[in-house]
Amino acid sequence: MRIAFLALGWTLLGLGVVGGLLPVIQGWPFGVAGMAILYIESRWVQRKVRRLRQKNPKFERTWLKARAWLRERRRARKSSR
Repeated sequence: MRIAFLALGWTLLGLGVVGGLLPVIQGWPFGVAGMAILYIESRWVQRKVRRLRQKNPKFERTWLKARAWLRERRRARKSSR
């Protein structure tokens, strides 16, 4: 199953790069989805993201806001059940 997720993540990331170069499709949704899957499955990607967060304070702030938003959504989902 892990190999399937890694393959899916790299495929979506590749589609994101191609979509960024071609005006036919929007690339960023595929790139974001691919990076999210790869972040969960790949230690290498986790290390790269950690370094990026340390070097770029703006990215770190955005990362923390996104995590807080996701936590809030999870809590709202649990309370609505």
